[in-house]
Amino acid sequence: MGNMAWISHLCETGNIKELIKELNTPELTLLTGKTPEQIAKGFIKAHKKIRKNKNNDAYKKLNEIHNKMQKDI
Repeated sequence: MGNMAWISHLCETGNIKELIKELNTPELTLLTGKTPEQIAKGFIKAHKKIRKNKNNDAYKKLNEIHNKMQKDI
């Protein structure tokens, strides 16, 4: 399972504790200027928005990608 599939799974299940662990890298925090907790909350918020708008043409492909990743887990 790829790293992105695992992150997608953590967002899908709302497992913020594990998502924070996964995103807690110096590169990511330095690049964004945010804490791992802030980044994780942003990921989950974006994931929920993608799922909520699954019938919107702008989000259909993103949902297809996430659905495929969920099958890979």
